[in-house]
Amino acid sequence: MAFARGPGSGDGDGASVQRLFDRCQEVLGALPNGTPATVDDVNAIAPLMDRVTPADLGIVPPTRAANHLALRLFGRPGTGPRAPQYPPLEYLKLHESAAFAMGVFCFPENGKIPLHDHPGMTVVSKLLYGRVRVLSYDWAKTEDEDSGVVVDCDADVSTRVPRLARLVADREMQSPIPPLSLYPSDANVHTFHALTDAAVLDVLAPPYAVGAGRDCHYFVETPLGPRGEPCGENEAWLLETECPTSFEVNRGSYVGPRVGSEAQAE
Repeated sequence: MAFARGPGSGDGDGASVQRLFDRCQEVLGALPNGTPATVDDVNAIAPLMDRVTPADLGIVPPTRAANHLALRLFGRPGTGPRAPQYPPLEYLKLHESAAFAMGVFCFPENGKIPLHDHPGMTVVSKLLYGRVRVLSYDWAKTEDEDSGVVVDCDADVSTRVPRLARLVADREMQSPIPPLSLYPSDANVHTFHALTDAAVLDVLAPPYAVGAGRDCHYFVETPLGPRGEPCGENEAWLLETECPTSFEVNRGSYVGPRVGSEAQAE
């Protein structure tokens, strides 16, 4: 996980969303089909991404007064013995094409995305508001890989074995901060955990495509490796699993400016 450079100065009128889309179309749309964005590509779009504010997207962050009222009426969300492991998230789709996708994940307090990967993809994320914990891993080289044994992520879950991963980042972040970039070979397994209400603007280049080998895989940490060996410091054994049944992402009502495929659909 690396910081993508760019100044932050939203204009609040929605024009910054169109400018971001136009730059993505210019830079990412010119990439050969299925090619992930490079560092130079990310640095070309990051300054415009950093200027986007919640107001530009028609998003109103929950106010402290509203949160206090909700706490009095319903208690603190995401806590207690009956609290869901994964409180439902909302996804606001801005655009999706073969070259790139743009969208916003809206998290309630304690909302989270399970540990997952982005094979063959570059992801740029801008924390629009709130505070989140980001945990990310990169795959570590093991003796099995040295001997030519390859873990097949598309194999049946019952036949999969834990794979060693190296901890890249485990930190809390508070908005405003510069966009974060994630590349196919760098910190490709990660999770977001919202410590407050939060929203994250994502640009994926290219987007998920199951038939093209860009399917999403989910993982859980397990204490021991395939031969019962423990992991070392700043390492973890990750076992691929099914998407948690309690993980739910609802299509939200996006009221901001329409761009790209979303604008054409109207």
